[in-house]
Amino acid sequence: MKRYIAILIFVLALPAMAAAQVRNSYFMEGSTFRTDMNPALAPTRGYVNFPLLGGLGVGMNNNFLSIENMLYPTRDGRLVTFMHKSVDRNDFLKRLPRNNALEMSVSEQLFGFGAHTKRFFWSAGLNLKVNADVNIPKNVFSLLTSLGQGTYNMNNLHLGANAYMEVYVGAAVPIKDFITVGARVKGLIGFANAAFNVDQMRVSVTDEEVSARFRGDLTASCPILNPNMPIGEPIDIESIMMEDMSQLLQNPLARLGNGGVAVDLGAEVRLLDDHLRVSAAVTDLGFIKWSRKATISGKMGTGLTYRGFDFETEELDADNENFNFVAADVSKGNTSRLNCSLNVGAEYAILHNRISFGLLSHTKFCQTFTYSELTASVNFKPLNWITATLSHTLLNRNQPGVFGFALNLHPTGFNLFLGADFIDLKFAKKSMGDGGAMLLPVRQRSVNLNVGLGFSLGRAKYSKAYKEDVALRKAKKN
Repeated sequence: MKRYIAILIFVLALPAMAAAQVRNSYFMEGSTFRTDMNPALAPTRGYVNFPLLGGLGVGMNNNFLSIENMLYPTRDGRLVTFMHKSVDRNDFLKRLPRNNALEMSVSEQLFGFGAHTKRFFWSAGLNLKVNADVNIPKNVFSLLTSLGQGTYNMNNLHLGANAYMEVYVGAAVPIKDFITVGARVKGLIGFANAAFNVDQMRVSVTDEEVSARFRGDLTASCPILNPNMPIGEPIDIESIMMEDMSQLLQNPLARLGNGGVAVDLGAEVRLLDDHLRVSAAVTDLGFIKWSRKATISGKMGTGLTYRGFDFETEELDADNENFNFVAADVSKGNTSRLNCSLNVGAEYAILHNRISFGLLSHTKFCQTFTYSELTASVNFKPLNWITATLSHTLLNRNQPGVFGFALNLHPTGFNLFLGADFIDLKFAKKSMGDGGAMLLPVRQRSVNLNVGLGFSLGRAKYSKAYKEDVALRKAKKN
């Protein structure tokens, strides 16, 4: 039982390290999260979000990691990994793309505020963010499944990561009765950055030995890094880091000053008496400048040759090349860009805005790759303080059967949002051996959950279609 729970946690709860924008919130008028995806889309009420609970989410996106791809049933009912001898190697490899991409992002809202004035909608907040993405070549899995004689090249392995805090101020401004534009300006404080690229990784397997060679480039920025590394000479990273950590603890403010700026820009156009709404936005368009006192850059590499183990003498026959790092000149510091997004949406409302149909295109520009999603949704607004959404998303090579939902309650006094994207409806029953069974979402590759709780402020601002509905109801009563 513990093994299967661990498997499920690995595939589904690994994304608990990540938080992301729930796509379903884009067309939900009461949601405070829609402004994060397009600063021109203001919620119907102002808000003050609870610290830590105002924007708490989990999310991950990839094109290869799923139970269906990684675990296989045997004839006797057991589950084994793709490396087991009973698994057809070719069947496993044909399921994988040439480049296997994985993206995770953490975004914790420490404070959030929004308010409607007579004409504008203003917002401000403080967020903690961590973004990481990795590209793994298919040859890595080819090696893991065979380990037969031959040479395996695993170039094109990339890793990028950013950790920072953002302080933002934004506004949504109607410039015409049917056009609203929005902008959000962010000040960034950098905590850590890393960009790792493998120039060469070669594994050779023969009857006599297994050898591996690795060469790559690393650029990293963090306040604990040493500013005075000898350029062009091999250095001992571990000893320098330990020495530098002690200096940092003695003077923790000595290396602050790694900062940057970013902007979110968006617009919404309302047509056909506010029944058709077309919108577009780019978010997190910016960079962080890291000082030379917090940056290291250079080439790194190592090698290993393994020939076997003598159980009589208990000796290992292997040669190990020392890990080495040759520092490069970082007098200009380091500049890292953020993972920016492009959102384009269209929504058509019927029945006086009680039901609407939405289509959202989301494109993420990561450090090592780019991916896109297309989400179609049906949005329900039975009452002026309740909004619900059901959606279907095409992603990861048009993976079918991926649905989402969201519920937003925003009466006077509080605002509660619950939402999830990328829910796979294909489950497989796995016997647990004790008479019980466990349902596993076999195709689940991406997870995106979000919950937010806060106070709602002020009177609600509604669309033209909704105001027409209210006027019609009053006319019928009279």
